[in-house]
Amino acid sequence: LVSLFEKLSKKFTKILKDIQLNESKTNGVEQSDVSSDCETSSLAPELTQDMSIFEEVLRMILEIINACLAAQLTNNPNLVYTLLYKRQVLEPFHSHPCFQDIVMNIETVLTYFSNRIEGIDRNLSVSEVYEIIQQSSLQWPSDRLKKFPELRFRYVEDEQPEEFFIPYIWSLVFRSSHIYWNSQNILLFNPNRNN
Repeated sequence: LVSLFEKLSKKFTKILKDIQLNESKTNGVEQSDVSSDCETSSLAPELTQDMSIFEEVLRMILEIINACLAAQLTNNPNLVYTLLYKRQVLEPFHSHPCFQDIVMNIETVLTYFSNRIEGIDRNLSVSEVYEIIQQSSLQWPSDRLKKFPELRFRYVEDEQPEEFFIPYIWSLVFRSSHIYWNSQNILLFNPNRNN
């Protein structure tokens, strides 16, 4: 989750810079330069749409991480360790209004654990840090975190799901069954076709 967030945040930052660059070009372009103005104006809606998609996905990942920390902290020491190790990934999102509330929750948890780890005056091995995280998670006061609505996800079915599922299921049957299927004789068909 943390690596996925890190990769998507890099893309998000790049899109944000592209939008800012695009706006500065649009605002600084002379009226005579119409062709470049048209190119940038056609690019801006795509960038804005990409940015909103990335915002939504990044927010969802942060909500999942927050739910793991809020509800099951004692069962997720690897997540805490990884977040501590890659804490700098969250820094650009501290002041962003879309992410600020969730990042503050996550930072509260990370500050608690980093204070526990820094309280020991010697260099710690990975296993010792992991042990401190496990022990400290048992003493974590869960009422410190801001409550968010429970996460709910739903499956939205496409209009014609059989176009994906039938070939997919047959490919599973072909690969997983121990029945010999001559791959040259396999013909995928359209289930809606009347022949």
